[in-house]
Amino acid sequence: MGTSTITSKQRLIFIDLLRGLAAIWMIETHVVNSFLSSQYQSGWFFSGISISNGFVAVCFIFCAGAGFWIAASRKIEDYKKFAPPFWLYLKRLGFILAAAYWAHFPEFSFWRIIKSTPEQVLSILQSDVLHCIVFSSLVALLIVLILPRKAPLVWVFGLLTVGIFFSTPLVWAADIFQFMPVFPATLFARESVSPFPLFPWSGYFFAGATITGIFMQVSNKSKIAKQLVITSVLSTIIVFIIKDLPFEYPGWQSWWFVSPGHALFRTSGIIVVFALLYLGENFITRFQRITDVLLLCGRESLFIYLLQGMLIYGTVANVGIKHFLPTIVSPLEIIILTAALVAVCYSLAHIWHHYKQLDAVRARRTLFLLSVLFLVVFFLVPAK
Repeated sequence: MGTSTITSKQRLIFIDLLRGLAAIWMIETHVVNSFLSSQYQSGWFFSGISISNGFVAVCFIFCAGAGFWIAASRKIEDYKKFAPPFWLYLKRLGFILAAAYWAHFPEFSFWRIIKSTPEQVLSILQSDVLHCIVFSSLVALLIVLILPRKAPLVWVFGLLTVGIFFSTPLVWAADIFQFMPVFPATLFARESVSPFPLFPWSGYFFAGATITGIFMQVSNKSKIAKQLVITSVLSTIIVFIIKDLPFEYPGWQSWWFVSPGHALFRTSGIIVVFALLYLGENFITRFQRITDVLLLCGRESLFIYLLQGMLIYGTVANVGIKHFLPTIVSPLEIIILTAALVAVCYSLAHIWHHYKQLDAVRARRTLFLLSVLFLVVFFLVPAK
């Protein structure tokens, strides 16, 4: 997989910091999108916030790609031999996928779900961030299994990144439901059906795997980090400047939605943060409390992702804050609500994290029993 490997106990602090930033950034994004009054949704400041918030999902998916490369570089032989780590990884992906679909259930009853309207079926099967991560991971895993060990996987992932970005306008232009069943068509359907379809969003996963693969295979990481910062800053500026030029490439005029230029803009922005966090890791870790918060949020990013969704939007099992607060008027109130949600999510993530550290077996059993309880109730609740 490369000349540089990572020991099983080594943590890449800067990637955990990036995940932690994404987790907190995500809460702010969802609060602003859900509660900020329309009277404040104008002007240069809001435009800057809106553009920056567009990087949150990109960051999550990019980090998932980075995590895949790191895990695969440690366990590639186990994966190829279908050893226990391979099945453990599939089990984890299965859990994430189940949680992703559960979050979209319109009813807390199997018997009601099977009577869903076509619109509800589309809503259940739509592709979100977690779906994108799971299916991208499965594709990446398949590539690892198929190609020889010393194959240039990093370049395969890089070609996939570029191919996905530049083919996205063509995929979006196709009437995908004409030649595919509802599933897997929802994985490829344009944004009006699925908020995070595989095109272009899986491209960020493979971008994360590519950049991390290149980064981990060089000996002078500080040098390449500086090169990544310079190259990506210039790329971000250039792509943004030329976005209004009348290129004939499909999708270019819908720059903010489907253009490969926009995908490259977002990718370059995340690479800048990736490299800067590596270069500034020693400085950042001097602030112990801030570092501890970010690291825990990064290591429990899936927990926080699911929890903040439950708290803000609610699920079939609970009512979210959105049910009680139609629109927050003041930006100050947005800041207060964001801070409160971050505090709650961090506190519960801290409890869960240390529970796993104290007794990992018991934590897995707890999760298993809660899943069983959910399934029992899910099948017992009758149809209306």
